[in-house]
Amino acid sequence: MFFEDEVVFYQRGSTARTWAERGTGTIVESAPGRESKKAFGAVSLSEAPRFQFRFEDIFNAKTFQKFLEQIVRQSAGKKIFMIMDNAKYHHAKLLHPWLEANVGRIELFFLPAYSPNLNPIERVWKKTKRASIHNRYFKTVEALHSEIFRRFNRFQGNPASLRGSVKDFL
Repeated sequence: MFFEDEVVFYQRGSTARTWAERGTGTIVESAPGRESKKAFGAVSLSEAPRFQFRFEDIFNAKTFQKFLEQIVRQSAGKKIFMIMDNAKYHHAKLLHPWLEANVGRIELFFLPAYSPNLNPIERVWKKTKRASIHNRYFKTVEALHSEIFRRFNRFQGNPASLRGSVKDFL
């Protein structure tokens, strides 16, 4: 069983509360702009959670299908039960032929509307942002991509690092 969602990481980073000595503060460089990296992600619920991701320039039915194909390919013949939100492209007619052709390999389930608290991957996104982009500025989108990619690879190489993020859902 996988929980799927999408995320956008902005080059300007994000600001968060942090500790500083009284009378001093933390300055985070920033520049105007809306450059970002977008990613699809899915996390499984287990003692050793599996994490899958795919960077894309846009979220739509075609890129979502590519992500589903990637997950099915890497599942070693096991049927996947994918739980996700109700983004419009998750229901796109374009997906129906592929889903029907792969009915024995993947099945989609949808969370109630406006319920991100029921999706454990939201906690993975929060952990990624806290560890990789809070209070940081990236001079280039490539630097942002590199940092996020490094964090995602850590999740894949060390599934135990995700256990705390999904433990409340086990």
